[in-house]
Amino acid sequence: MGTGIGAYFRHCGSNTHWKVLDLHRNLDYVTYDQMHPSKPVYRLTPIKMIKTMIGAANRTHLIHASLRLVSSMCVILLLAGCIQQEDAEDAAENKKAQEQDSVQRGGVYRYPLMNNPSTLDPVYVQDQYGTPVVRQLFEGLVQFGPYLTVLPALAETWQVDNAGRTYRFFLRPDARFHNGHAVTAEDAIFSIRRLLRVNPPPTILPQLLKIEGAPAYRDRQNDGIRGLKRINDHEFTVTLIEPHVPFLTALGMYQAAIVPKSEIENNEKKFGRSPVGSGPFRFVSWTTDDSIQLDRFPNYYAGDAYLDKILYRIYPGVQIDRALSDFRTGGLEEMPVYGNIRQALSEGKDYQWFHRPSLGLHFYGIRNDRPVLKNAALRKALSKAIDRDNLIQQVYDGQFEPARSILPPGMPAHQNLEELLSYDMTAARKHMDQALKDDRGAALRIEIVSASQSTSARKELDYVRNRWEQLGLQVDIKFITDWGEFKRYINSDAVQIYRYVWTADMPDPDDFLSPLFASDSPANFTGFRNDQIDQMLIEARGIVDPVQRAEMYQQIEKRILQTYSIIPLLYLSIDRVYQPEVQGVKISALGADTMLMHRIWLKGKSHR
Repeated sequence: MGTGIGAYFRHCGSNTHWKVLDLHRNLDYVTYDQMHPSKPVYRLTPIKMIKTMIGAANRTHLIHASLRLVSSMCVILLLAGCIQQEDAEDAAENKKAQEQDSVQRGGVYRYPLMNNPSTLDPVYVQDQYGTPVVRQLFEGLVQFGPYLTVLPALAETWQVDNAGRTYRFFLRPDARFHNGHAVTAEDAIFSIRRLLRVNPPPTILPQLLKIEGAPAYRDRQNDGIRGLKRINDHEFTVTLIEPHVPFLTALGMYQAAIVPKSEIENNEKKFGRSPVGSGPFRFVSWTTDDSIQLDRFPNYYAGDAYLDKILYRIYPGVQIDRALSDFRTGGLEEMPVYGNIRQALSEGKDYQWFHRPSLGLHFYGIRNDRPVLKNAALRKALSKAIDRDNLIQQVYDGQFEPARSILPPGMPAHQNLEELLSYDMTAARKHMDQALKDDRGAALRIEIVSASQSTSARKELDYVRNRWEQLGLQVDIKFITDWGEFKRYINSDAVQIYRYVWTADMPDPDDFLSPLFASDSPANFTGFRNDQIDQMLIEARGIVDPVQRAEMYQQIEKRILQTYSIIPLLYLSIDRVYQPEVQGVKISALGADTMLMHRIWLKGKSHR
C-alpha cells in the first residue's frame, strides 16, 4: 500500500490496542475488538488523541491473518497506541490546549480559483475549480485525514459484517444541513441513489455499482435498490454484491457528499448555483468571473469554524500573473506555486512555503482514433522526442519530477516504467520515418489544445512544439480558457491532443486508471478502447490481497503505456505559499484543494 495509508499496531503485553484518529477534529475512535475480528465496531469516545504516527504503510503485512482482509479493504485505517505512551500524550494535549487559547477567530480568507467552476453540485463536479468550494460546503459519510486514513464524517460510527459485504452506518444525531434540517438516513440513501442515475456518470460509479441491485436501478429496470436499507432516521445499511476493496474509501470522495433530499427534489437545476450542504461553511453568493462567497455555518456538528468567511476570487483563463499581483499586495491569503512564482516572491515578506508530493499527473492525451494519430509509430515518436528532465529544468525551474509512469509515487502499485518513457531523439526519428512510410509520406499536421495560457503553459507548449517540429511535424496550439468549453472540445471529434492534469480523489490506483481509460468513463477523453483492459480493471477492484491487486494494476498500466495513447509529462507536487498570518494548514497528498478549512485561522487579522 502507498505511503501514509495503512494499518498500524503495537503489542502492550497480551493486548493489541487499536485506535482510529480524526486528525481534523482532535478526536479518536476506539476500539477494535480483537476477540471478534469479523465485526469491527467503531465507537466515538472522548479520550485524548495520540499524536505520534507509528511505522509506515508498507508494514501492513504485520497484521494478523484474521485482520488482513479488513486492512486491505481499507475498511479501517488504524493507528496504534499503548498505555505507556499516555504521559507523553498528556503533555502534547496540554500544549495543544494552550495553543488553542491563542487562536484568533474571525476574518475573511481569500482563496484563488483559476477558473469558474462548472457547477457546485458535488455529483457533477469534475474539475479542480469546484473541488475546493464543494469541500467546505458538503460532507460525506467518511473523509480522509492528513495521512489519507479513512475517518468518520457524517457517519459517526459504522460496523462491517457479512464477510465484508455489509456496512451499517450510524449518522451523527447533531449533524444539520445549512437549511436547518437534520441529516437523516433518508438523505444518505437518496444521495447514493442519485449518484447511481446521474449523467454524466461520476467517477465513483464503479464502486457504487457493487451495491446489491444498483446496476438494475441505474438501467431503470427497478425503482428500488435492495442493498440500501433504512433502519431508522440515523441508521442504514449498505450491502454489496461481493467484498469490494475501494468501496469505503470511495465514500470519502467529494462526489459522495450527502445532499438534502428536499432541496434537490424542490429544484435540482438551481442546486448547482445555490448549493445547500452540511459542511463548516454555507453558500452565500456566486458572481461569474469574479467571486464565490461562503460564510461560517454556526450549527456545524464539529464546532464553529475559526474564519468568518471564505472568498474565492476567480481568475478566468488561469490569470496567474494577476493572482500573483493580488497576493503580493495582500489581496489573497495563499497562492499555488509554479512557473516563476517562487522567484517572484523570493524577496519580500516572510511568506510560508509548503511543499509535498501529491497524487497528481500532468500529461498529454492523444486521440488515437483520429486519422493522423492512428499510427502507433507516430504516437511513440511524439513521446520519445520529449526530454522530460530538460523540460522541467527549463520551464519549471526543477520544481517537479519527470513522469516515469501513469500512477504517481505514493500511489499503491506505483512502478518505474522508464524504458517506455525515456527520451531518445534518435529512436523518435526512426519511429517517425516508419510512420511516414506507413502513411506514404503525407504531410502531418497536429493540434494541441490547452485550457491554460499562463506563461509557464506557453513555455511548455513551445518546448513540446519545438521538439515535435524537429520530427517534421506541423504543430498548431489552440487555447480554450473557458473550462466548460474546453471540456466540450476535448470530448468532441475535433480534438487531437490535449493538455491535462489528473489528480486522484482517493488513494487507490483504480481512481487513476478507470476514469482515464475505462471505455465507459466520462473522463476518458483519449477515446481509449480495449475490452481486455476493461475486464482487467473490473477484476482488479475485487482482488482482496493487496500484493496481487497491485500486480494487476501494474500490468494494466504497462499495457496502456505500450499503446502510447497518453504522454505522461511530470508528477505534480503540492506547492503553496501562504501569507505570514495564515495558521492551521494541514495538507494531505490529495492536495490543497481537498483541505477542510474548519481550523484555519488568521493571526492578527480577525476583524478585517
